[in-house]
Amino acid sequence: MKRSKSPTATAGPRLSVPGAIVPDALYRLDEAAARAGWGSHALRAARRRGLKIHRCGKRGYVAGADLIALITKGGNDAG
Repeated sequence: MKRSKSPTATAGPRLSVPGAIVPDALYRLDEAAARAGWGSHALRAARRRGLKIHRCGKRGYVAGADLIALITKGGNDAG
């Protein structure tokens, strides 16, 4: 008997991160996106709008203060 794949099996692991974004904390990119409720497209858009990424080797990190500043600035910029 062949097993069918469930929708969640093909979508990959879903990172569920409870809690607030703390200004003094440093978050991995996937964790920052999960805390903000963003998918990959929203994260790319945030980077285009100026979200500062800190690199250490191949890993990317976001400062909580930078993430909060971008979110509170809003996406209503013209240009």
